Amino acid sequence: MLVQLYERIRLSSLLERAFNERPALATFDGVRHTSTVAEFRRLDLLQLEYNRALLAAKHAQSLPTGGGAGEIGILWHEFEKRTRFLSIRSLILKAGHAIQSIKPVFMMSPLSIANYLPPGALTFDLIIFDEASQVKPVDALGAIARGQQVVVVGDSKQLPPTSFFDSLVGSDDAEPGDEATTTSDIESVLGLFCSRGAHQRMLRWHYRSRHESLIMVSNHLFYQDKLVVFPSPDRDRTKLGLLYRRLENAPYERSRTRTNPVEAKTVAAAVMAHARNQVKLSREQRDTLGVVAFSVVQMDAILSQVELLRRQDPSCEEFFSYPPHEPFFVKNLENVQGDERDVILISVGYGRTVEGYLAMSFGPLNRAGGERRLNVLISRARKRCEVFTTLCADDIDLSKTSSAGVAALKTFLKYAQTGQMDLPAQTERPPDSEFEEQVLRQLTALGHEVHTQVGSAGFFLDLAVVDPVQPGRYLLGIECDGARYHSARSARDRDRLRQSVLEGLGWRIHRIWSTDWFHDPDEELRKVSQAIETARTVVPPPAPPPTSTEVTERAIPPQPPAPQPRDRSVLAAPYECAQISFRLGDVDMHMVSRTQLADLLAQVVRVESPVHWMEAAHRVLSGAGIQRLGNRIQQAFEEAVRLGVSRGLFAKRKEFLWGPAMQQPPVRDRSELLQAHASSNSLHPRKSAARFSRWWENRMASLR
Repeated sequence: MLVQLYERIRLSSLLERAFNERPALATFDGVRHTSTVAEFRRLDLLQLEYNRALLAAKHAQSLPTGGGAGEIGILWHEFEKRTRFLSIRSLILKAGHAIQSIKPVFMMSPLSIANYLPPGALTFDLIIFDEASQVKPVDALGAIARGQQVVVVGDSKQLPPTSFFDSLVGSDDAEPGDEATTTSDIESVLGLFCSRGAHQRMLRWHYRSRHESLIMVSNHLFYQDKLVVFPSPDRDRTKLGLLYRRLENAPYERSRTRTNPVEAKTVAAAVMAHARNQVKLSREQRDTLGVVAFSVVQMDAILSQVELLRRQDPSCEEFFSYPPHEPFFVKNLENVQGDERDVILISVGYGRTVEGYLAMSFGPLNRAGGERRLNVLISRARKRCEVFTTLCADDIDLSKTSSAGVAALKTFLKYAQTGQMDLPAQTERPPDSEFEEQVLRQLTALGHEVHTQVGSAGFFLDLAVVDPVQPGRYLLGIECDGARYHSARSARDRDRLRQSVLEGLGWRIHRIWSTDWFHDPDEELRKVSQAIETARTVVPPPAPPPTSTEVTERAIPPQPPAPQPRDRSVLAAPYECAQISFRLGDVDMHMVSRTQLADLLAQVVRVESPVHWMEAAHRVLSGAGIQRLGNRIQQAFEEAVRLGVSRGLFAKRKEFLWGPAMQQPPVRDRSELLQAHASSNSLHPRKSAARFSRWWENRMASLR
């Protein structure tokens, strides 16, 4: 007892001396410091926005001006033409510097550079190659020659350039035994720069996966666990992460179609189940979807089944057409690099035949570089990845094959099935400081189950409180300003980026400042307890129904229910289109007065409010007998919209025009309008359906 009392007095004296000798400690206020950190985050984001605006302003000031002389004159001459335009290559040769001053950033493929930029016509300060592992050196040299500096971005662990034509262009000049390295011997421009000793940096923060299980296998097999992967609070992978869907009695037709029909039907049913769940949500809340098969024939089988189910249940068509920048896809293993979706469904396809025979043949995975193809595939999902297969890891016998791709597949299936390496979990790492140990002891004494150093790779939360009701979920993450906090390279990393990433993954973060803890541990413990109770009262969003059908004993997906007829009169009133009658006379549309255009738009708004401003413009154009909304006409309508808003004819909220007094939009049924449009263009049932589908997709794209 006396020893403990002496130790307490000694440490208290040291602490008091530290506060007396260091005014920063004595005057530290956790609330004020937290406010300072929040202000820093706000200003840091504003600085990024300011730099964007400053760059745009500087570019606007440097735009060329003047009359019709020189290269600018050539451009004005081309603008006024109606036919016989100069080719792009000729235009670049004659007016390339003016074009570059107007548009200083060119986004082009290496082939486009060779086609459109004559040698010596333009030079660039910086050339950036993205996905450089897929660009051959010979294709890249033309772009490199046009720049002063080059940045090459790529991943040597992903797909190399296609080698289909390599045998046709093999070198006939190479002497036997010649070991000199040439550019033709190097796989990609990424490898070329690495071979020349160029400075290399690894992008370590993994941004895509919202659950660490989605990247765990790739990080372990291909990146030596060097990626910084932020942990997810969903430990049990109920809504996020890698899910394993094993099918029984689903034989692989190796000698006939080389597909797995039952697996294809199950995947197609999972697609439709996902679509039905998503159409119930608003567009902003929906999860995008992609399907990847190991082989082309399995991809075709899945696509056929999806098309069949879509015809049987057309109520989900809206899902398949939105969003336009990330549409639903079904692809094979070779074509998926560069794609990413919220949810990815993987169909292995290969498996045992009816007779029970399993060949260690998995298509592209058996080839050289097959492990790189698998790495591309298993890192495409942002939120969830579901693996459909008839195999388990134990079915793959590595003694029968030396393929690195097949070995990687065995590891991937084992992890998906058993959850080994599944993090976040309590690691064996000790707490970073005595301060963290004190917080841990106090929380444990209050009856909380607390895990230390929770994380997966490169980043670990100091403490995480387990939800007693749902043990697979963490209630609260606790960050202490210990060694890990002070070791951050910058204030942006320490105070904004790391916490924003964690909160984006669903964590609730509470921070304890060590100085506040030493001043008044009871008060800080009360704040932590209050944060835990607050997190406990916040009900987590319910888990969405599984996107895949429950795999039955025979793995036969249920048939979707037949769509029920709806009484549209109960759901919504028919959509009414404004009928505009407008005669242009002798002037072009873009020359019509903006006041007159604003009045015409107001007529459309009175009937169809709220209506997208471009849709309202199309109504006016149709009344004048014009079908196309050109650039100058579009500019005229934009000016008319601004004039109409200033005159109080209508209001503009984002891209939609509203009646001046309207607050809530009415519910309207557009089906009759769309059917009338389809029937008016009907020549043949199939052709009219295809024509209507193209029209609808184009119209939706124009509205967005």
